[in-house]
Amino acid sequence: MESNGLHERIKAVRKSLTPKMSQTVFAEALGTKRDTIANYEGGRVIPTDTFIQLLCTKFNISEDWLRTGEGEMYKDEGETLFANFARQYGLTEKEQQAARYLLSLSSEERQQISHYLGLLIRGMQNDDAKKAEVEKRDQAHRMLDAELDAEQKGQSASTSGSSAAKMA
Repeated sequence: MESNGLHERIKAVRKSLTPKMSQTVFAEALGTKRDTIANYEGGRVIPTDTFIQLLCTKFNISEDWLRTGEGEMYKDEGETLFANFARQYGLTEKEQQAARYLLSLSSEERQQISHYLGLLIRGMQNDDAKKAEVEKRDQAHRMLDAELDAEQKGQSASTSGSSAAKMA
């Protein structure tokens, strides 16, 4: 049932952790049982894709390395941090590309962009404040118009009432 040394690499992951974990502790960390880990490490059972993805995520292991033995055991820490950041904030592919580009710039270039972003944000905040002020004024005008309409209707009713009285 062995899958090209996958069982050996799972065991290598467990043994590489600090502190080293027993099969029982390793299994608990991955939400499974010790017997399952023993079967995976013994090559008697091939792990599910879900298990492999969980192991890789939980212990920062390269999935390519775990499946094939190629490359490094551990993922690049910076890449892992970025992936977690992107996932946490729901960044689109374009937003991730922009963030990666920003991170690749020199400190001076990032400061310039930061300055321009600050100006842009302040401009947007000013626009929002202006829109709120315009909306507030519009609301006041609508209230005044409603009061004037009510007064005019009241006057025309009293005017027509006095006209009717004069006719009688």
